[in-house]
Amino acid sequence: MTLPPMPRLAMALSLLMIAGLPAGCSLLPEREPVRLFTLSEPSQSASADATRDLTLRVDTPSAGAPLDGPRLLVMPSPGEFQAHAGARWRDDAPRLVRDYLIEAFRLDGRLTAVVDDTSRARSDATLASHLGAFHSRYREGTPEVIARLEVQLLDESSREVLASRRIEVVVANKDDSLEAVVQAFDRAADQLASELVDWTLANLVEP
Repeated sequence: MTLPPMPRLAMALSLLMIAGLPAGCSLLPEREPVRLFTLSEPSQSASADATRDLTLRVDTPSAGAPLDGPRLLVMPSPGEFQAHAGARWRDDAPRLVRDYLIEAFRLDGRLTAVVDDTSRARSDATLASHLGAFHSRYREGTPEVIARLEVQLLDESSREVLASRRIEVVVANKDDSLEAVVQAFDRAADQLASELVDWTLANLVEP
């Protein structure tokens, strides 16, 4: 079967366009590569105090959208969330914060054991929390990171609330580059963990 002249011409032009593409190029748009980030290790050092024979369970903080996802969030204006393009946390933010807090408690060393909410180990107390802020923002034109936890320390056997507190940390960025933003998140998480560890140990009651 002989093709009509116009379709044959269109086919030839299409072949010429494909042949003329540079090596490695395609007609389909490529997705921007995603950079995965995590928080640096807490700077918490081993405490000189004696280890207490207690096991603490650290629950994954609750969080509303979009704080419950893996995106690095920025609030360019009050009430408006955006995400840094091409960047993600290695895990959802609540689990990232949970793991960071557990590592801080373990580095501190004043508790016999610290477990997460997936562990079946018996614990003496539970640290429950809500992640109210974990994003960068601009205040009077200055970029900064805010991290906020609403925390409750619960007795595991009675489920009585032993203590509760809001912990909020604000850290200024060196600039608004992605690297500077991540460094500010590191400093904010470190300060948050340091305050939380000391507060928790001060309110834990030995059985």
